[in-house]
Amino acid sequence: MRIRARVRQLPAHPRARALATQVWQRGPGTGTAPRVPSDEEESVRANPRPSADAVWEQLWDEAAYQFKTQNWKTGDLQEFGIDRYLHEKVLMHKTLACGLAAQIGNKLSANESAARTYPEKDAGVDFRAIMMSAFDADASICEKVAMDIARFKVVDPAVESLLGVYLNFKGLHAVAAQRVAHHFWTERGVAGKLISRMLQSETSDVYGVDIHPGVKLGVGITIDHATGVVIGETAELGDNVYLMHDVTLGATGTSGQQDRHPKIGSNVFLGAKCTVLGNITVGDGATVAAAALVNKAVPDGYTAVGVPARLIAPNSFSEPEGAKPVDIGKAK
Repeated sequence: MRIRARVRQLPAHPRARALATQVWQRGPGTGTAPRVPSDEEESVRANPRPSADAVWEQLWDEAAYQFKTQNWKTGDLQEFGIDRYLHEKVLMHKTLACGLAAQIGNKLSANESAARTYPEKDAGVDFRAIMMSAFDADASICEKVAMDIARFKVVDPAVESLLGVYLNFKGLHAVAAQRVAHHFWTERGVAGKLISRMLQSETSDVYGVDIHPGVKLGVGITIDHATGVVIGETAELGDNVYLMHDVTLGATGTSGQQDRHPKIGSNVFLGAKCTVLGNITVGDGATVAAAALVNKAVPDGYTAVGVPARLIAPNSFSEPEGAKPVDIGKAK
């Protein structure tokens, strides 16, 4: 009786009625009572590398909780169509793979020029199908994206929920699209190269992030704000790398070698507007300060600041009295 009474407050749209019944039957908690974290949420918090299933369960529960608590209080979710939005982006999907393909693939397809020119003819590229094809062929792609989502909660104080990251953070969407593009670049031959280039182009256009399909990404990659990030073909990023907006990992333009882009270690922070050029290494735990220009290797744990960048040793190292920072722009 309780479920049916609640459903009567919804619009007569059959999908809205079905969604209300589904959410009230499955979601955690009841009514407006304080939300108790689910077992999946506790698992995500405790595990630095949660599974895609655990992350999706938490996302689904967060969306259901928003629907349950807010819909009956103010009606804002209905008035502005947010209830349908949550349904289409989260609640109607059973897996993270399906949700990501719809969330990102549909946005890329809507932006593709043929789709905008001939909307009535269904003429655009089906990026949703492209993404599902990659997820079906390599389940590890979604597992890596799940770790990317969870990592935001660890390192970004502005993150209140994984649902917000999944729905709204274009840095996450750009990284997920690149992971799919990398699969096509490395596993699908000549046709895959064409598809991956299309993914790169549309991702750059939609999200303002340009990551070459050939880039090798670790897990737990966080791109905060994301606008203006550019990463070249032979760059590599380790695990738990944090990038701010306008970061460039590029080539010097003077090397004739194929391998010409930086290699970034694990647990590295790259500040806003910093530039790292050439086939050099930024060691594990290093920091590149905002607006720094780095063209020489940065050892593990060091901080690079300035133009050209100079090195500041980590606090755990004892510096001789009067020692000066190393100018890595001139170091041999």
